[in-house]
Amino acid sequence: MDALKGLFSNFDFAAFMPQLDTVLGWIQLICRLCVMAGPLILLGFGLLYLLNPPKEANHSAGYRFWWSMASLDAWQFTHRLAGMIWAGLGLLLTIIMALICNGWNNLEPLDMVWNAVTCLLWELGLVGVACLGVNITVMVVFDKDGFRRKDYK
Repeated sequence: MDALKGLFSNFDFAAFMPQLDTVLGWIQLICRLCVMAGPLILLGFGLLYLLNPPKEANHSAGYRFWWSMASLDAWQFTHRLAGMIWAGLGLLLTIIMALICNGWNNLEPLDMVWNAVTCLLWELGLVGVACLGVNITVMVVFDKDGFRRKDYK
């Protein structure tokens, strides 16, 4: 028993704990990456759909919606519209979220996490509204068979 006590007499259990400033640094980095990833991905896909959309309707790549897949005209219109809206929203959110993340330097870790969650919920809501706007616009311009309505020829 004394031999076992001797083994652990010089053992420092605190050495297994990470440095607190390193953990806080990782929390800050993860929060910023999570908040900035969405707008940058949105900007990237918006530019991709605007500049180089998929050539024809398919079930694997592109902005898929019932009305947009009905004809080539609807497919191209949907990608131009989604590209403009997503690229604009992605650029706007990138700027806003960069400014918000810049102000997190003096926050407590838990406050920073809650701010990141709030930002992510706002991003999710705005992307949902943007997608809903694209879908409604395509439904107004095209019928379910992919033909332009009389008012939009």
